[in-house]
Amino acid sequence: MFHRQLLLLLIPFFSFITLPPVALAAEDVTQAQQIIEDSSEQIKQTLKQPAYQNDFDKSVQFVDGIVTKFADMTKVSQLVLGKNIHKATPEQRQRFIKEFQTLLVRTYTRAFLDYKDWTITYTPYRDDKDDGRTIVKTVVRQPGQQPVDVNYRMLLNKQGDWKVYDIIIAGVSLITNYRTSFNQEIAQSGSIDSVIQMLIDKNSKAVTRSKS
Repeated sequence: MFHRQLLLLLIPFFSFITLPPVALAAEDVTQAQQIIEDSSEQIKQTLKQPAYQNDFDKSVQFVDGIVTKFADMTKVSQLVLGKNIHKATPEQRQRFIKEFQTLLVRTYTRAFLDYKDWTITYTPYRDDKDDGRTIVKTVVRQPGQQPVDVNYRMLLNKQGDWKVYDIIIAGVSLITNYRTSFNQEIAQSGSIDSVIQMLIDKNSKAVTRSKS
């Protein structure tokens, strides 16, 4: 089912991020929804083209560029590791970020290639707070399937750009699940290297399947 595929995706991030209050105008917060709308439409229109349907690597490269624009993957990766980020060397952090982003983008791309007829509707936009955070609420519809609620938690960074920091799909936080899994692996092995290797193996197998 479509929502099961979506539950495997990446983007994004943790609800416990804290930011100082920021005074926001109404037009500022509506920009957050516009980012999601524009990004979703770009992905949908581009990936349905034959050139992308027949070239998975090309599709991945395109989606990676979109994801990089609306999500701070460095911050996301740090948050996924939680307290374990302090145990990682700079080199381990960079390797983890690279492999984790690769995993998320490839899974994200595959889901959208497999489900071409999806549509997205947006609930009426409301945000009366001015704390530098907002939630863009959407409903994803796929013919023959139940609609799925997909909510994007976003924050306004110091540069004045809205970035996704969590995606809640059917009530499930994607990155919370990743964090739980990765932290358990690190607790058992005693090293972040085991998680990095796990990601490398998954990405390697994904590349092999896409070329077979």
